Amino acid sequence: MAPIYPQVAALVFAALPFGSPAAAAVMHGVYDGSQAEMAARLVLRPDGKLAYALSYGALDEQAQGRWVEADGKLLLTTEPKPKPPRFAVVSDKPAADGSIHVALSDPDLLQGSSLTMAVTYEGASAPAFVEVDEDGRLPVPPGKTVAALVPDLPVFEQPLPAYALTPGGHSIVFRFEPNDLGIAALDKEPLGIDGDVLVMQRHGRTILFRKSGG
Repeated sequence: MAPIYPQVAALVFAALPFGSPAAAAVMHGVYDGSQAEMAARLVLRPDGKLAYALSYGALDEQAQGRWVEADGKLLLTTEPKPKPPRFAVVSDKPAADGSIHVALSDPDLLQGSSLTMAVTYEGASAPAFVEVDEDGRLPVPPGKTVAALVPDLPVFEQPLPAYALTPGGHSIVFRFEPNDLGIAALDKEPLGIDGDVLVMQRHGRTILFRKSGG
């Protein structure tokens, strides 16, 4: 954990130096949430601003914004609101064989894995995850019609916006646009308050932020 922790701490303090004006809020301070295989840091300024950073496995995220205390909890909100990543369509050409063919403009994104698509069929309320054939053709079950689709990257907790299809064959090339990837989209993210410990539920883990010396 030693190589990760200094990077996270440096990120937080460089992004938002800590200060202590006279009208200091009770909760303000520097909090350390690091544990086995995880580095986490939270800075709460007396003026209501915050800086947050988390490094956990392949995940690295950070945020700046504002915090408020309400109803016995601490609420964190990223400001400005980050622009989420997406897949843009580079080209969408008719496919003579009537099938749907898909590809990425940067195949290295897959790191050697097969391309999987999140496919929404007409009349379905949730997408199905379908692995694309080696030649780029998307297998479609008999009787099914594809209404929308988007490449699936499992690193994202929420599905990326899907691309709606018109009837017929398609040959589509997608380009990944990271936008504000790596910035946590906190929207009144609730942290429990247990004495001087702040309790955060994030990415399936419980993070205990304990106030440190600064």
